[in-house]
Amino acid sequence: MAFVPVPDTIEVETVFELYGQVVENTSYFTNAAGWDETSITDFLTALRTLISTDLMPLLAAAIKFTRLVGTLLDAVDSLGIVMSVTPPVSGSAGGAGLPNNSAYVVTFNTATRGRGGRGRNYIAGLTINDEVDANTVTGDFRTGLLSYYTALRALGSENGATMVVVSRFSGVDSDGKPIPRVTGLARPITSFSTFDTTLDSQRRRLPGRGT
Repeated sequence: MAFVPVPDTIEVETVFELYGQVVENTSYFTNAAGWDETSITDFLTALRTLISTDLMPLLAAAIKFTRLVGTLLDAVDSLGIVMSVTPPVSGSAGGAGLPNNSAYVVTFNTATRGRGGRGRNYIAGLTINDEVDANTVTGDFRTGLLSYYTALRALGSENGATMVVVSRFSGVDSDGKPIPRVTGLARPITSFSTFDTTLDSQRRRLPGRGT
């Protein structure tokens, strides 16, 4: 697939380890003034603190926050920074951890309709205490995650950046293959939501199946 540049935007990969499996979520931030090594490093440093203090207390002791990867998306060979979390930060929520594939989805909303105007993260590392029953998460867990993402968006603003959803494709061709844009679109996130309180799943996070 051809590389699609997204001007003035970084992709941030938040990487964890859960029962020996690497799992990650991505987020995107646009800075109208542009990004350089210093500004990306400063932002990742602040983000490392936010994740450690606001997200990890919601998650099981079995999940460890291990690193951040910030990649500038303006060119295929652009700047990339890897920031290790040493020592890794473990979750501190009580209760036994759920299987790796158990997840809860947070949706990123923009002012644009359709798939290109929405993003999402699958949160791993839930515990039995996050469940009302086998299929439903508690209201407190849902509220805690939405509060974290609200703080994440605010952190971007504090660092001169806007948290965005990136769209690299404009529909599909007659064979059903995605059509790459010449330049990706970065749409500002207006809010975060969850469809319901039903527990979700991401099968590829099971041991041996990938991230």
